[in-house]
This record gives sequence, C-alpha cells and structure tokens, in this order.
Amino acid sequence: MRFPNGYGGIVNLGKKRRRPYGVRITAGYTKEGKAIYKYLGYYAKRQDALAALAEYNLRPYDIDGRNKTFAEVYELASKAAFREASHQKIVSYKAAYKKCAAIHNMKISQIKTAELQSVLDNCDTRSLSSLNNIKVVFHTVFKYALQNDFIIKDYSEFVRIDNTSEKKNKTIFTDDEINRLWKNENDFYCRVVLILIYSGFRINELLTLKVENVNLGDGYMQGGLKTKNGKNRIVPIHSRIRSFIEDFYNPENEFLINRNGKKVLYHTFKNNCITTLNRLGINHTLHECRHTTASLLSRYGAKDTNIKKILGHSAMDLTKDIYTHVQLAELKQTISLIP
Repeated sequence: MRFPNGYGGIVNLGKKRRRPYGVRITAGYTKEGKAIYKYLGYYAKRQDALAALAEYNLRPYDIDGRNKTFAEVYELASKAAFREASHQKIVSYKAAYKKCAAIHNMKISQIKTAELQSVLDNCDTRSLSSLNNIKVVFHTVFKYALQNDFIIKDYSEFVRIDNTSEKKNKTIFTDDEINRLWKNENDFYCRVVLILIYSGFRINELLTLKVENVNLGDGYMQGGLKTKNGKNRIVPIHSRIRSFIEDFYNPENEFLINRNGKKVLYHTFKNNCITTLNRLGINHTLHECRHTTASLLSRYGAKDTNIKKILGHSAMDLTKDIYTHVQLAELKQTISLIP
C-alpha cells in the first residue's frame, strides 16, 4: 500500500520479532538527502500499525515527548504549575508525587485510567486531602502533556476517589479528651489544638493568620482560606482561649502562631502535634478539631446559620460580604455557648 507524501509508513522488521511492524515518519533529511526516521511504535499486527499511523495523522503528537516518563513530565510541569503555589502546597504536592512511585518510570503515553486509579486505590493513606493532592499531581502532569502534544487524551479526568472510609471514621473530641488538653494547656501544641476547637479554624487557616488580622479590642480574628464563604471571615475569640491569643500576639511578628518569631510550617506542626496528642491518649486528625467545634455549637443550641458563618460554610441567608456590629455581637454570643 502506497501512502500519501508526508503521511509516514510501515516497515516489516522481520518475522523473528514479536512486534515486527514498525510505524515511522520522516523527521527530516541529512545533508546528503537521506531521510531521518522516527518510530511511533512497534506492533504485532499490521492492522494495529495502520491504526496507529492513521491516529497520528489525525492528531499529531510530539514523538519524543510521548516517550518521556511520568517523572520527566512531572519535572517539566511542576516548574510552571507550582510557581505561584504556597510553600505548604508545594510540600504537599511533592509528598503526593512520591506516592505515585509505581508509575514514575512509565511512559506518559502508556499510562491510562487503570494505572492512575491503581495508585489511588493502593495508596497507604485514606486521607481525602492527601488523595486529592495526588489527583492534582495527575491533572498537572497530564494537562502539561496534553498541551505539549505528548498525548492525545487526558486520562486523569476519569480517576475517582473512594471517600466512604474516611467519612465513616470521622470522630470528634470527647469532653474527657478536651479536659486532658486543658490539663496540659501550657504545652504549645495543646494550646493550638484548643484554639482550633474553640474557633473552628482549619489548621492551615490558623497557621497563616496574620497578627494584623487579630483584633483584641473588639474580640475577633479575621481569616480563612479555601472557599468564598470561608475567606476572611470573622471568628470571635472565645473567652477561654483569649489568654492564649494574647500570649501569641506580638505586633513585631507577621503571624500569630509562631516559634521564636518564625512562621510554623504545616507538616512540621502536624507531625509534632499528632505525637503530642497520642502521648495524651488522644487519637484524632487536626481537621477533627473543626468537626468538634460544629458539634459543640450544635449541642449547646447555636443557630445553624451562625455555625455556618463561624465555620465559613455557605448559607442561603448570607447575602452580605461584611459583618455589622450586630452580627459580630451575635457571633460572640454563639461562640460563648461552648462551655
């Protein structure tokens, strides 16, 4: 069969080969006018080779890029994609990338949904945040590969996270566990956990809370991340943790929570804090502090809309982007319901 000029061709490399049909295109010519070939792949059947050549001509791709490994594409993609990410996010994404070791050395063109899904399903963590970070790495790598014609299909969009196990295992701090924290209130990590429980902040929100956003006079903190309703929300300072906030407060520091004036990094804090909690016989994730806040507020009769305001959840009646003094007073009254 004769192909059109510039279409490429198929060569039979011998019957002794397991995949004798080589698909190649002309990538240029030497000074002597001899064709320089690049091979798209090798196939056991001629019809498979024909299909591969037709697919290439329908949607041409970068042949050299197609042979790059997942690890190589990650290095290229991460330089651009993570340029504006926070230090904490970059650390999280690097940790997620390490959990993709099973596909590091696979060619990006050979990785399909099954290989990606296997990484998630066999991951040694069931933390939703960790699994979502792995998905971010998948999307980042495949988006870069697609944009640069290394591949013709983004299989990362088809992977799914089974989050049922984590949802079933979420628990809140018991009253006894909270009392144990109060008995150790002079410990740095116990103090921060108590602030989380009595404020509803996420750990990253608290660690990035700046001193300038703490209003001791009016008794509130303003911060928050992640969602539209959660960003820069007003969180009243509960009377039981006010002394902690005052101790941490130093106008010369940038961040409220600090060690010797320096910002506390999430992963360093998390590891040390979990160790401290385990030593006290407390086995919880830091995010369960936030679940505890919601549970306590609900237990002691707080209005659902006010709980959502404090936690930064969306609510149908949140129509204003600012808080009036009346709203602040109501939120203070709400947070004080926690005994």
